[in-house]
Amino acid sequence: MNVLNLSDFDFEVPPELVAQEPASRGTARMLVAPPGLPGAPLDHRGVSDLPRFLREGDLLVLNDTRVLRARLRGKVATGGAVELLLLAPVPAASLDGAPRWEAFAKPGRKLTPGREVELGGGVVATVESVSEDGTRTLRFSCAPGEFHAWLEAQGEVPLPPYVRRRPCAEDEENYQTVWAARPGAVAAPTAGLHLSEDILAALRAKGVRTTTVTLHVGAGTFQPVSVENALEHPMHRESWEVGERATRDLVETRERGGRIVCVGTTSLRTVETCFRANGDTFRPGSGDTRLFLHPFDPPRSAQGLLTNFHWPRTTLILLVAGWLGSRERWREVYETALKEKYRLFSYGDCMLSLRD
Repeated sequence: MNVLNLSDFDFEVPPELVAQEPASRGTARMLVAPPGLPGAPLDHRGVSDLPRFLREGDLLVLNDTRVLRARLRGKVATGGAVELLLLAPVPAASLDGAPRWEAFAKPGRKLTPGREVELGGGVVATVESVSEDGTRTLRFSCAPGEFHAWLEAQGEVPLPPYVRRRPCAEDEENYQTVWAARPGAVAAPTAGLHLSEDILAALRAKGVRTTTVTLHVGAGTFQPVSVENALEHPMHRESWEVGERATRDLVETRERGGRIVCVGTTSLRTVETCFRANGDTFRPGSGDTRLFLHPFDPPRSAQGLLTNFHWPRTTLILLVAGWLGSRERWREVYETALKEKYRLFSYGDCMLSLRD
């Protein structure tokens, strides 16, 4: 039986390197790190240099999910404050048709089944059930057709927990990609935040095509792995879709010898899910994915990855280690990033890794 020791994927996080504000779009630093054995050269660039590393015939895969205003603040009947983070909608299963969502709650002890939370706009959320991991199922009192408009009016941008401030007006733009189109995520596909319209135009001028897939990023992406043998971790569920145009672009790129370059781990998981679901080829499809990529089961559908620097002991760091080819290579890359003071996590700098 394989064992993947979680302690091998840990490192000390210097608090001063945790980015609290984004760099201007298109100006972040970019560490170029080819996968393979330790000792392969590392190159320190800026994300504006991305067009220099891609070539005509390559395909850049973008996640077009749009982040919901998924953080809500309310109060219970006793007047105590409660914060909710919506995770995913619950499929309609009852005759009342009321919107239902899974959510994290803070403090959770106040929200037992039957308790009500008064929210803005006269809407009340009622706790219907509590799962073993503390997730609440909430029923909202507004009509189904009004829910998303109400959420846009009353919710906040769901900045990740390590951004230690309240969202501001600038986050409305900064925490969305310039191509965000399909509402459904509760966290941004953060590698995409680096790409400006100017960079995309430079890529098109070079003959690099772009295509979009969808993965609605869930809050589970932030959750640390809690078991020492990481292979026993129950992977979180996220909704994905690869449409007909994206399928055509992916197939044609492979046939013509171009490289599939995924912007972010979310795009890579989507492409890889589709690839594996169809016998190592691409066909249109959608569904839920729990795909867990790691050093014993690395990605095999793509040839390039642009990604941010991720929190230790998470599924994201395990995916990156699998991509880079070894625990030693992953550690070498991250130790270099820390030494050179790259900014970390959602609003931080990025890494480009290409396979020939």
